[in-house]
Amino acid sequence: MPAYKAMIASAILLVLAVASIVAPQFVGHAYAVSSVPLSTTSTVTGRVLRWLAMNQSADGSYGAYFEHETAAAAYALWLNNSASSNAARAFSLVSSELDNSLSWFWPPYGEADVAGAVLYGVAASRHLSLINVTSVSARLLEFQQPDGGFKGYAAAPDYVSASSSVDTALALWGLADSSSISSQNQTAAVGYLLRLQNSDGSFNLTSKIYSSNSTDSLGPEPVSVTAMVVLALKAAAYTASETHVSRALDFLTATISKNFTIASDHKGHVYAASLSALALATFGRMSQANDAVAFILSQQDSDGGFRDIGRGSSGSNALDTGWAAIALQQVQQGPSFSSFLAPILLVGIVVAVGIVAVVGVVVVYPLLRRRANKPTTTFGTVLAHPYQLE
Repeated sequence: MPAYKAMIASAILLVLAVASIVAPQFVGHAYAVSSVPLSTTSTVTGRVLRWLAMNQSADGSYGAYFEHETAAAAYALWLNNSASSNAARAFSLVSSELDNSLSWFWPPYGEADVAGAVLYGVAASRHLSLINVTSVSARLLEFQQPDGGFKGYAAAPDYVSASSSVDTALALWGLADSSSISSQNQTAAVGYLLRLQNSDGSFNLTSKIYSSNSTDSLGPEPVSVTAMVVLALKAAAYTASETHVSRALDFLTATISKNFTIASDHKGHVYAASLSALALATFGRMSQANDAVAFILSQQDSDGGFRDIGRGSSGSNALDTGWAAIALQQVQQGPSFSSFLAPILLVGIVVAVGIVAVVGVVVVYPLLRRRANKPTTTFGTVLAHPYQLE
């Protein structure tokens, strides 16, 4: 066999040998991926959405005085299908409540967190056309106090409404997402929140109270409160490099290894995990956000819904179920695409190198050989290939 043909054969054999090693691994990996009929996340999410649809009242609500729960459920259903009739009924209901100045959550006796949570759901789902944004935002801003915070939390024993991080964060989140707050009001609200941050990155409920421990609260413990504030700061255009944000994200990250427990109750909180997953993801900490989602997946009730272990009521509820569904849909959980792409890339590199080698042998070597066989005027006739000397 001529020398250059032998080199071609060797190059081809090398490509085939390497491919025979890598290809089975790639095929096995691809088969493992394709043989899974439905990811765990998709299965859980499907059951969650069915729970939300099945437990909705005919008017679109999830019970009297539960507009904040209805808004969360509606947003979750809308994320899955923007044409959902269940979502449409719910948004129609909560929008009419927002527009009604006599609704229970409006001043003078209402709570800013409920109104803020509902406004956020309406804004995030692009349903602002259903409300009078100007009048709604004006009523919500009536809750803002001279200290910059929004009131709504009433602590025992006197139960006088005062500013809190939960009321302020949710009001700010809703107003910022609907672009209906002035820079002056926003700066005051953010300033109030930042003054409540602790050295470990968490946020107090008020200037005097660390946590409410209220079982049915929108911020029942420090983890959910901190995640809520982080989301509000994101809406206020804060970045991950900002010290207050990075410290809060570090606090949320630390709670993952503790399964979202807090020192006072040693219970894992799925509501806190849902908000934490969203907060971590929105600032680019996807690995930690996926860990939070993994915890959520482990907490689903047998009926498909969710209930935070700290709630006073029994059984799944629309608040915990709605936010779990939002987190499951907005945070991409599971193996990264790069793990699937790596074998393809490796095979591609091997094949490309092999092709280059073969082309090099087929094209370059004969040219060099013919060139070498031509006589030169300076050095005389070039000797034949060394192998031909014998």
